[in-house]
Amino acid sequence: MAGSPSDLPPAPTAASPARSKTASPKNTVSQRSKAASPGGANSPASENLQDELEVDEGLSVSDGASLMDDQISSYTASLTSSAIDYPVEHGRRYHAFRAGAYYAPNDESEMERLDLLATLIFKVTGKLYLAPIEQSKTHRILDIGTGTGIWAIEMGDLFPNAEIIGNDLSANQPTWVPANVKFEVDDVESPWLHTLEFDYIFCRTMAGAIADWPKLIKNIYDNTAPGGWVEFQDLDLLYRSDDGSITEEHECMKMNRTFIETCKQIGREPCPGPLFKDWVTEAGFTNITHQRYKLPLGPWPKDPHMKDVGLCNLICVLDGLEAFNLRLLTGVLGWSKEEVLTMLAACRQELKTGAFHARMEL
Repeated sequence: MAGSPSDLPPAPTAASPARSKTASPKNTVSQRSKAASPGGANSPASENLQDELEVDEGLSVSDGASLMDDQISSYTASLTSSAIDYPVEHGRRYHAFRAGAYYAPNDESEMERLDLLATLIFKVTGKLYLAPIEQSKTHRILDIGTGTGIWAIEMGDLFPNAEIIGNDLSANQPTWVPANVKFEVDDVESPWLHTLEFDYIFCRTMAGAIADWPKLIKNIYDNTAPGGWVEFQDLDLLYRSDDGSITEEHECMKMNRTFIETCKQIGREPCPGPLFKDWVTEAGFTNITHQRYKLPLGPWPKDPHMKDVGLCNLICVLDGLEAFNLRLLTGVLGWSKEEVLTMLAACRQELKTGAFHARMEL
């Protein structure tokens, strides 16, 4: 991710002698030369996670799922999204453009989850973006995989003199937006038709959605103006625990491993976050900063802020279990809908009872 220079810790920068650009991995920010990044690729601070999360011993598994349901109920707000007539499978609505290219649905429930995911990322990073972009030098912004358009709309207010384009496989964005914001239905892996380069390209939470990341990143490089910035904010969806409390015997671990293996089976990388630094370097970007953040899976941390982050992440995961697994496991592995839902029910029970202290990474 990237942020204004004053918001980021000082770190050495690497400038490319040629037409450089900048990009950001896991959260990665890098540049197509001429601009300086907030931190260099080899900066010690750029790879550090927070200290080990301390478990809140006051939480008890015996409190049960009902207590977690109460917390989730009080936390979750109603969000809205466009209702468009798209193909329906197993009761979920999916993208019609480039049908089958992406396993996740585009229905109202998924749009609400995406907005909550945007909230989660803001809670973790504290910023809408991390790249050190300046209003006077930022005239064209591209939001890849814009989803509900929430990020593009907020950027439209912050950068009123910039043209902001958000693209996605579906038109799930609102119609009332800032005058400088527009949305396009497009497949970012198809040839780009933009005639002008962008000063800033933003790509967030596309885990499992892209068939060829190196090709896409090279395309992003070719469409970024010299001195422009690129920022990737993405996930490492692998479940792990610092205290060893989640094991291969847990249903959630089995589900997580099955999801990851199935994504890779169809050529989609489910954990792109750790890979961006190498990808953007190979594409020619310079001034690369890579930052990692812990995402606890549930409100088990003792720290109040991380407890809040964990609860928000838990809701995102609970709401996304069916969205992530249903089409993928029925379509690729041949599972029945009932088999998938039975597995997910067991996972929900573990998640709601706090059976382990797991986390993911951003």
